[in-house]
Amino acid sequence: MPRPPGRRRVGHRSPGILPRLGLLLAFGLLAATVPTPVSAAGRGLVVLAQARYEVQPDAHRVHVTIDAVATSFEPNTPDAQIYYSGVNFAVQAGAANVVAVAGGGQQIGAAITEHNDDFTVVEVTFGRGVFFHQSYAYTVAFDLVDAGGAGTRDLRIGRSLAAFPVWAFGTQSEPGASVRVDLPKGFTPDLQGDEMDASKLPDGGTRLRADPADPFAFFTYVSADRPGAFAENELRLDLNDARVKILIRNWDDDPQWGERVTQLIRRGLLALQDLIGVDYPAMRPLTVEEAATSRLGEYAGIYDPDTAVIRVRYDADAFVTLHEAAHIWFNGTLFRDRWIGEAWAEFYGVEAGRSIDANGHTFELTDALLKARIPLNDWGAIGVESLGVEDFAYAASYSLAQDIVERTDLDRMQLVWQAAAAGAMAYQPSHPANEPVTGVPISVEGWQRLLDLLEERTSVEYTDLWQDWVVNRDQVPLLATRQSARHQYAEVVDAAGEWELPLSIRSYMGGWEFDATGKALTQASEVLKDRDAIVTLAAKLDLTPPGTLRKAFEGNDGMGAAASEAAAEIAAVVQLADATDRIDDEPGVLESIGWLGRDPQAELVAARAAFQDGDLPAATRAATEAIDAQTDAADVGRGRVAVGGAGILLLDGIGMGILISRRRRRQRALLVA
Repeated sequence: MPRPPGRRRVGHRSPGILPRLGLLLAFGLLAATVPTPVSAAGRGLVVLAQARYEVQPDAHRVHVTIDAVATSFEPNTPDAQIYYSGVNFAVQAGAANVVAVAGGGQQIGAAITEHNDDFTVVEVTFGRGVFFHQSYAYTVAFDLVDAGGAGTRDLRIGRSLAAFPVWAFGTQSEPGASVRVDLPKGFTPDLQGDEMDASKLPDGGTRLRADPADPFAFFTYVSADRPGAFAENELRLDLNDARVKILIRNWDDDPQWGERVTQLIRRGLLALQDLIGVDYPAMRPLTVEEAATSRLGEYAGIYDPDTAVIRVRYDADAFVTLHEAAHIWFNGTLFRDRWIGEAWAEFYGVEAGRSIDANGHTFELTDALLKARIPLNDWGAIGVESLGVEDFAYAASYSLAQDIVERTDLDRMQLVWQAAAAGAMAYQPSHPANEPVTGVPISVEGWQRLLDLLEERTSVEYTDLWQDWVVNRDQVPLLATRQSARHQYAEVVDAAGEWELPLSIRSYMGGWEFDATGKALTQASEVLKDRDAIVTLAAKLDLTPPGTLRKAFEGNDGMGAAASEAAAEIAAVVQLADATDRIDDEPGVLESIGWLGRDPQAELVAARAAFQDGDLPAATRAATEAIDAQTDAADVGRGRVAVGGAGILLLDGIGMGILISRRRRRQRALLVA
């Protein structure tokens, strides 16, 4: 994403035309006085001027011609005639080769009397005095010469770029001035400042023209580039265990830019990767290209992730270049919101620059910028917002990034970016032994996901920063709802202990589905209460609960399935406790008689084993059968005893009958003998 250019110190103007006033006294003495600015309304000398700027790329200069007419409106006094002998006026810094001629072509005096970084003062001496109601036509010509040097210089004239300040000339607040700029064929102009009308020249060039009402108030900065004149340098870096190809493209008449940016990219990309903690993500070759304002508008740089091309303005500093390089990571892929990409591209661009001893300007959130304050979530796309809003949003997003890092550190910030790059869930298992969940689809906006990842990966709260700077009025209640859900979530995580909350609840949280989250967490709390009750009851029976409830709780079948499992386990353990209470270790005689053919204790053992194995139906069934056997044992024993006693008497009677019968037979035998 682009970044606005730093404010450039161009176009500063000195005081305007300073007429040189003379007095012709009665005895003919010519005396010059201290120059003072005057206007037609206050009488004095009024100058109307038509300025022409001719861009000459091969000569690395702009030739400026000013056709002027000076008219005196200063009346004579009773004692003397007043006239003007010349003018002093300011032109752009870097002016040279000043010449002047009168209307008839006769050369007149012209010299530079002062020059500094902001302007040059030219003194023109008229060929005669200009008296009241007289006019004097003259022409001044000079060159704005590109002396070379730093890429941030205000005056750049070459085959690829023409960048220079344009002034109008004449008397302050006096209409009638004009300004014309002629650009050669192939140059595309962009203006920063006052507007000028554009038209085509017969040779294919471009003419810019303005007729300002107040020449002294007029200013524009022309930046015109001619595409296609590039020199290329291929750079290869070892990034991400791979050899990355980078193409540096500078204008062929600006090799210094290419050399500087090559070194900056060579060191800067490595520094960015180390700071961010995520491998260089661009697999295609990267191109870094020198550009002019005509391509970038109000911005100093731009990165296009679709083409992997960085365009950086010719006069941009190192921080701008590294800001655009940081967009290789922060470009809407990790987080969609514009302010996030700009905040962290600026933060890491500056940090990387400082780590390699590069320098540049940073955004500063001033009181003036705060007047254009908006919620960062309302920051529109490029070209939508006013310049004031753009400047505020860039500065505020960078300030917010700094505030975030102040609460944590760069190492923990790397965990955030690594999670984002991996598509990791914000709410991961709470125990390190469990595998993190990655590669999940993202259903929330970038500002929501970033807040979750920050708070989950750094263990620090940032909601207040989001409320102050990020969210708009409609989104504020959502933050409050989220806070309540997070508190409930933390309580349930704590109650779960070694257990993990299921993926469904963590997905609800990460998706900001807080109604579903609240319902699921309430169910989870009830299940955990049942779990604790089961553990307590089982401990009294020297039993270990099965793992089925934990599996259901942590599984994907929903908390309803876990609740059903908990209810079944409670029913089973309660039945086991009842069976254990009812079955004694030493049964009585009648109970033993009643147990003939059954073993309730063995059934209880089987029930316990089935419970610990998680076979709740078998455990409940065996426990119930053991209870039933115990309950019926005494009655069964009594019945068996009663039936058994009658059988013994019957047998005794039969035995006596047989004995009597035998005795009778013996008696008959004895009688026969």
